[in-house]
Amino acid sequence: MQRSQMLRSGASRGVSRPVLARATAPASPMAHLLDAGVLPQQQMMQAGKLSSHALTSQYLVRIRSLCSIGARAYPGIEINPDALKIALEMDRERQVHKVRGPLHGIPVVLRDNIATGDRMKTHTQAPLATHASCDSFVAARLRAAGAVIIGKSNLRQWAAVSVPHASASWAGLTILAVDSAADGSIVAPASNCGLVAIKPTGRTAGGQGGEPATAGPMAPSVREAAWLLAALTGERLADGLTLDLAGLQGRRIGVARSLFGLCAGTDAVIEQALLVLREQGAELIEPPPASGSGGIEALLRSHALDALVGPTCHGVSPQSDLPHITVPAGMVGGLPVGLSFIGPAHGDMALIAMAYAYEQATLHRRTPALPSSITLALR
Repeated sequence: MQRSQMLRSGASRGVSRPVLARATAPASPMAHLLDAGVLPQQQMMQAGKLSSHALTSQYLVRIRSLCSIGARAYPGIEINPDALKIALEMDRERQVHKVRGPLHGIPVVLRDNIATGDRMKTHTQAPLATHASCDSFVAARLRAAGAVIIGKSNLRQWAAVSVPHASASWAGLTILAVDSAADGSIVAPASNCGLVAIKPTGRTAGGQGGEPATAGPMAPSVREAAWLLAALTGERLADGLTLDLAGLQGRRIGVARSLFGLCAGTDAVIEQALLVLREQGAELIEPPPASGSGGIEALLRSHALDALVGPTCHGVSPQSDLPHITVPAGMVGGLPVGLSFIGPAHGDMALIAMAYAYEQATLHRRTPALPSSITLALR
């Protein structure tokens, strides 16, 4: 269902988007902290005012509350029974001044087809879910970075759950999530939820049969998504990446007009985003539509473009090996709209820098307005 149809018909047709009740109770300080981001959470833990165990516990309260009040048709999250135990271990490490990095003690949700060698099931192409014998590359890297794998879910299910003027998906369940590109599902659900997502070049995940070829991060901000991507790849974030406000200066960016025309409201939001790109020093080009296998990369190369931009949608082939980032660009009818940056192969770092500069110039993301029963449970 296209966004224009969704705005007209809501959940009354085929693919439903059940709407949860608007929040009416003021959020507690803990509820604000859950949505504040990784950096404030780490600062609180470093100051001894918050523990990973307490943070993980509160996310679990939120997940169970959300599942119980409006998402019964989309139960798709399996809670890790060892999550609190892992969080305690991360707290013990912090007490002896062992901090593995920016994800230390931070809860993360995984797509359910990413193998974890624990008591949670893994959904692959096999008819039935199974228990993996060992961690996938992605899960192993996250554990090495100190992240707390709090659960596994199907993002397609949770991307269908929304609240008025926001989406109560991953931004509400936990601050960070990892999805797979097995069906091209990294950037589109994130855009629907008002989140940043990065589909990296080529193959990030590796290994077990049925494991997705590419895994990418979802997060509230570009910086947090970059931290999570660094953990997934095992690379240092600083290598080749500078996050500053000048990331768009002098960049040649093509406008992917083939992605426009699905919804007038979305097009209007993206036109405003194009103005921001120009204001931030980018040169905008109107190239012809890409065509054929490898058409996007050929277009980037032939016009000497650093990136293509357009509204985030399913118009880009999920089989593409090119890096793709979506950043919140505004709202239409209470639903988030994402701006896509698509770059050449292995141009991930430059693409992240451009996305960061746009994000910081606009700060469009809004925290989901979760139902009052959830905010009350977190008091």
